[in-house]
Amino acid sequence: MNSLTAQRVYVVGGQHLQNALLTEFLDKASIPAMAVKSVDQVDENDVGGVEQNLFLVDFHSVDVNQVITRLMDVDRRIENEILIGVFNVDHDDDLTRLAGLPMVNGGFQHDCPQDLLTKGIKAMFKGELWFPRKVLQQYLVKSRAFNKTFARNEVNLTDREIEVLKVMATGAKNSEIAKVLNLSPHTIKTHIYNIFKKINASNRLQAVNWAQENL
Repeated sequence: MNSLTAQRVYVVGGQHLQNALLTEFLDKASIPAMAVKSVDQVDENDVGGVEQNLFLVDFHSVDVNQVITRLMDVDRRIENEILIGVFNVDHDDDLTRLAGLPMVNGGFQHDCPQDLLTKGIKAMFKGELWFPRKVLQQYLVKSRAFNKTFARNEVNLTDREIEVLKVMATGAKNSEIAKVLNLSPHTIKTHIYNIFKKINASNRLQAVNWAQENL
C-alpha cells in the first residue's frame, strides 16, 4: 500500500446538498469521504492507491446495477478492495433484492440514524455484511427457493478453491484470506470469481451459505 489513506468512502449520487452533508459527517467521524455524481468520475488509479474503497450509492438517483457492472470491471484489474453500500433505500423488499447483488455488502434505509450509518460503514470495512437480520433471512429463503446453487457433487472445485472458500466462510476479508494462504489479493479475487461461477453464486453471502452446507 502506498502513502494514501487505507480507507475511503465515495458518496455517489445526484443529490448534491445531501451528499455534501453526508461526506462532511463522515469526515468528522474520521471516515475519509468524498462526493461524486457518478462512479465514472472516480479515477481507477485513485481506487488502486487505497486499500479499501467503499462506494456508498444513493438508491434514488443512481442505477445500482450500472455501478456494479462498472466496479466489477475495475475490481478484476486491481488488487485493492472495492465494496458497495446503498443508502436511501425505502423498503425491506428493496434491501432483500440488494442483498442478492454482486459486491453489495450493505444497505441503509432512508431513515437510518447517522450513528448507525457510521457503524455499518465501519462493519463493511471489516468484511461484514450490513443488512437487517430479517432481510438476510428473507434473501436466503428466496435464494434457496428460486436461485439454486449447484450441489457439491455437481461442481469441480480445485483444492485451492476449496481452501479459499473455507477461509472465506469464516468471515475473512480478501486481504485476510491472502495472508492465511500466502497468496496475493489479486489471486484471491480470481479464485473467488471462479468459485462463484462454478457453484452458481452471485455474491459472497450465497458462497458462504453454500460452503456451510457442502464443505
